[in-house]
Amino acid sequence: MPGREPRCHCGLTRAEAAASGRSAPAPAGSPAARTDGRRALVATVLAAAAVSFALFAAIRRLDQGVQGAARTESPLARGPAIYPALPALPAAARTARGRPVPSATKIPVRPPTASEADWDRAVALLDLPLRRIAAETSVLELSYRPFAAACVAPPSAPARAETGRDGDWLGSLKTARLLPGVTLREKGATVDCEGARRLLVARADVLKSDLDAGARLAAANGVRPEQWRQLMATYSLEGWDRY
Repeated sequence: MPGREPRCHCGLTRAEAAASGRSAPAPAGSPAARTDGRRALVATVLAAAAVSFALFAAIRRLDQGVQGAARTESPLARGPAIYPALPALPAAARTARGRPVPSATKIPVRPPTASEADWDRAVALLDLPLRRIAAETSVLELSYRPFAAACVAPPSAPARAETGRDGDWLGSLKTARLLPGVTLREKGATVDCEGARRLLVARADVLKSDLDAGARLAAANGVRPEQWRQLMATYSLEGWDRY
């Protein structure tokens, strides 16, 4: 029998073909392939179970730690606070003369009289406008002071005795004698004393008009003349009667 050729017709040696034949994988559907698939599936299931168990154990330890911390009593929680009892007050306070002072809760509330109720209504009606006029009158007087110091001639003694109102700036704003040749700075411009007085009189006329409107409002709402005069005195506006 003739010997076998060491090399087949495809160019491969027979030893290489044998080695490659031994290392080839098992064909699909063979018993060996099914065994390998089952082993891989079992390994995957076991790995997933191990990971799930480890995660469950970690969550369980975390819950136990939170519950233990909640059960731990805070060092600041030391039961209900207890304060010492206050000393008992005497039944009635006594003045220096030894007479008891009645408790404020025992004094009955006296209803306002008719005149008091009328006054309260007058104040509620006129408080805001009169308060505003009083504030603007004070501002006007502050503007009048430097004008008077520079421009108004000192009143003579007979004139001061005749009027009896030394310093009545509203009463003398329009009639005071001015010094000649004096100029003032007014909002960046130079004006003489007559021009400065005209500016002050214009502002005073606006306030007097507002005050007259307040008087008409008071009369229309039943405020009596004596109440109006009392309101003028309360807000220091009596000088407008002489303007």
